[in-house]
Amino acid sequence: MITLFFYTIKRYILILVSCIIFVLFLSFLIDTIENSKIITQDNIGINLIISLLINRFIVLSIQTFPLSLYISLLIFIFSFQIKNEYLSFLTSGFNPNLFVMLLLLPIAIFTMLHFLLLDSVLPKASREVDRLLVLEFKRFTASWTYFYKDRTWFLGKNNCIYNYRYINEKDKILKNFEVYKYDEFGIREIVAISTLKHISKNEYQATDIKRFLLKDDRNIEVIFEDSSTIYLEDEYDIFLQRRGRPYQMSLGELKNVIEIRERIGLDNSKYKYEFYNRFSNSLSTLFLCLLLILLFIKRLYLEKYLYFIFWGVVILLVYVLLLMFSYRLSDSFLKFQFWVAVMPSLLVFLAIITTLLVWNIKPKTSKNDN
Repeated sequence: MITLFFYTIKRYILILVSCIIFVLFLSFLIDTIENSKIITQDNIGINLIISLLINRFIVLSIQTFPLSLYISLLIFIFSFQIKNEYLSFLTSGFNPNLFVMLLLLPIAIFTMLHFLLLDSVLPKASREVDRLLVLEFKRFTASWTYFYKDRTWFLGKNNCIYNYRYINEKDKILKNFEVYKYDEFGIREIVAISTLKHISKNEYQATDIKRFLLKDDRNIEVIFEDSSTIYLEDEYDIFLQRRGRPYQMSLGELKNVIEIRERIGLDNSKYKYEFYNRFSNSLSTLFLCLLLILLFIKRLYLEKYLYFIFWGVVILLVYVLLLMFSYRLSDSFLKFQFWVAVMPSLLVFLAIITTLLVWNIKPKTSKNDN
């Protein structure tokens, strides 16, 4: 049994590595050709080009890994079928459930590894690609304009609006900071601060302060202060709006952004969808592989060889369509982002349950139809 385990694992990993190399090479080649005009610009140093290519390679390798995992499983099972190895195992008393476990164990490990890379390595590499394209290669895109433009206006608690021109996140200093306090009749007080440094929670140290008290349409009282400790209703985190597309954030960053945007009254549906979708996609990869294995051991090993390839491709295409449909729905059902995000994985899970209920897992001894 141990020999069979290592034989199966070794063979599957070899096929997986081959698929990763092939899929990644093809994806990287297409991506490089598409960006050839950017790479071959004049006055661009070779170090910037290498940095861009390395980070693009990292992004593509992580993004294409689930596809490589699925294709490698398809090829592995197909090789078992075409050589009649699975039928030989069954006739020698091999338990089909063990075959499931032998394949599912490495797939679960690789899926978990991919989930960790998706949360830690991908966001940094993807943000670096955008930084290089915009700041070094001078390629501004619509997505950059939407997600990366400076957000300097914030809606706070108790009828307050905040605005600043510059923020030093390292030292927690905001420059040219303004507070607008209003009521049902309009703006009643404006506080203009040259430098605002965060001390702790709601406490700030302000320098060069001007207070404009709007008593009525004609009278404005101005108060000057050199420095003072002030307390804002909102915490410092409100000003740390993360710049970047949702998939360029870790789960911790996404959670923080969702909480902040909810508190200041901004739409966060895209961030919620990405947060739930991160878990759903990893589960879907595992579920798709399990569904493929179950279909084989229950029925498809008795059919013609190409039947298995056909159904494997159909399952993949249907799942891709589900992902596209889920993304489309995320723009319409803003209050149901969780269910929209997990819909593909739930449907694949239902397909697994249906497969278990429809077909018996007992091994069959019919001859393979070539």
